[in-house]
Amino acid sequence: MKLAKYILFFIFSILLTNVYTSEVSVEDFFKDSEFSSVKISPDGRYFATYMEDKTTSRIVIIERQSNKILYAHSFGDDMYHGRYFWLNNDRIGVAAAKKFGSLANPREIGQFLAFNADGSKREMIIGDVTLKASRVSRSTVGRAYFEIVDTLEDNNKKILVNFYDKSYPTLFEVDIYTGRKKKLSTSPAQRGDILLDEDKVVRAAWGENTSNEKVFYYRKSSDDDWELHSKRKFGDGSITPLSFTDDGKNLIVLCSINNPITGICKYYPESKELEEIYRHPKVDVEYTFADKDTDQPIAAVIFDGKPEYIWLDKKAPLGRKIRALEKTFPNYIVGLRSETSNGEEVVISVRNDRDPGGFYSFNTVTNQLTDLGMNRRGWINPEDMAEMKPISFKARDGLEINGYLTLPKGKSNDLPMVMLVHGGPHGVRDYWGYDSEVQLLANRGYAVMQLNYRGSGGYGQEFLESGFLKWGAEMQDDLTDGVLWAVNEGIVDKDRLCIYGASYGGYAALMSSVREPDLYKCAIGYVGVYDVESFTSVGNIPGFRAGAAYLKTVIPEDPETRKAFSPSKQVRKIKAELFLVHGKMDRQAHYKNYEILTRELDAIGKDYKSMVKDTEEHGFTIEENKIELYNEMIAFLDENIGET
Repeated sequence: MKLAKYILFFIFSILLTNVYTSEVSVEDFFKDSEFSSVKISPDGRYFATYMEDKTTSRIVIIERQSNKILYAHSFGDDMYHGRYFWLNNDRIGVAAAKKFGSLANPREIGQFLAFNADGSKREMIIGDVTLKASRVSRSTVGRAYFEIVDTLEDNNKKILVNFYDKSYPTLFEVDIYTGRKKKLSTSPAQRGDILLDEDKVVRAAWGENTSNEKVFYYRKSSDDDWELHSKRKFGDGSITPLSFTDDGKNLIVLCSINNPITGICKYYPESKELEEIYRHPKVDVEYTFADKDTDQPIAAVIFDGKPEYIWLDKKAPLGRKIRALEKTFPNYIVGLRSETSNGEEVVISVRNDRDPGGFYSFNTVTNQLTDLGMNRRGWINPEDMAEMKPISFKARDGLEINGYLTLPKGKSNDLPMVMLVHGGPHGVRDYWGYDSEVQLLANRGYAVMQLNYRGSGGYGQEFLESGFLKWGAEMQDDLTDGVLWAVNEGIVDKDRLCIYGASYGGYAALMSSVREPDLYKCAIGYVGVYDVESFTSVGNIPGFRAGAAYLKTVIPEDPETRKAFSPSKQVRKIKAELFLVHGKMDRQAHYKNYEILTRELDAIGKDYKSMVKDTEEHGFTIEENKIELYNEMIAFLDENIGET
């Protein structure tokens, strides 16, 4: 009898272990990652990896034969690295960057430093060598962007760089040892990109004009004049060149002017016609995977729920290797990060919804796979994380809405839920994959819903445009309909609901609380937009012509509609408990939004919890502030919708 009781107790203990997970600290979710990327040198002798610290980052060069660190570079406190490239077998270039709020990656400031793998022969080959972090501003960033167009494998001393410091990007040849520049050509398209043919001649250019219209230019040769082949308003589709065909006469492009869903087409410049190569019926092609030698796309990547490679050329050797690796890492995203010049060795990343992921080297000749021991967040145990599941439902007007639902491990019904609204809102979307915020909330017992509501990106131009001028109306209804779907499915408890978001997501949290005062017990607005009139007149978005044109496209100009779309003008309707978070230096969702909203709340005596940081911008950057924020957020949720 005692033995039977022991066996039952043992089995019950195993079941509990599988159902309930240990509580992971907030610090583990939000402290800086160990390794963000790894790049192999063209000859395979070195690895370069990006490592971020609290106040800076480092590019670390590792000699592979000895597995020793040869050099670690930092630009100093309050400065970070942006993009970095191997410029030849021995020399690397790194861009200097600065953070302007945690909701965006560090933004490059126009400096590009080159040095040898051992740290020698350092030379600032692009930008002002005297520029200090204290002198860097958003306007400095806007005038200093550049793009490495070609590293010229047949010339180990030069690279081709497109500079954006003027209205029309200009292509230069740059010496990677001295920084000396030679002007080659100027693009006819503002704020865009260019495509070179096999002879390194710029023959395609695209971008956006000051009216926010997408433009595309083409020319037959360097001796011919540029021709405007396409001009379309924002949300009306575009042509984005990817490569030339083998004969150099036609183009492979991303196309969305003949169909609202972005696909891959062949473009015939002579006739200006498009021939479809691949298009998904519901979601856009996010990006393509090209053959190194031909530059032709051999795969398209889509996110219809979970990510998927669509193989356009199933015979491509590297494609076959990637497919084999996908079988080695089932339910993981396998991404190609860099490769040697001969293509014999590649660096891949693997990650999924529960695993932040890590990096491997793969020899395409011997099929040897080596774990590099470089994990993004190695202290996270995937077994403690929750599964993110794609969902789909019909909104009240019949429009299909897609998103993701993450449930606490071992629980499936009658749960408290947080509606987590993505920012943007237009052109941005949520993806399947590891998310620290989502996993923290699930780890604390909360279901988390993320929706790609109308106006989000990734589902075609019609879906994108369906959100224009609908900020405070149908875009909020989509969120409500998602919550009601989860309630009707028995997944969540209708009496324990909270809505949270940052930037536009903060707006949605407060606006939904206005429109649905009896639905949500609490709302959290993080660096949100709360007053439409202020948002369209103050801050860095209305401060430049393209930004002003964008706002006119997506936000109604009628004063009464703007009031109806502003949470600050309707605070008396809000019943939810509020937690408002803002940085005083925020210039995107300007701090004035917080001041206007809280002034109105104070006027009617509505209580609210707040957290304001003097030195933070559009999202908290300082690790201590982030950890404090999420600790306070969990306490706020526990108090309002947690277990009773």
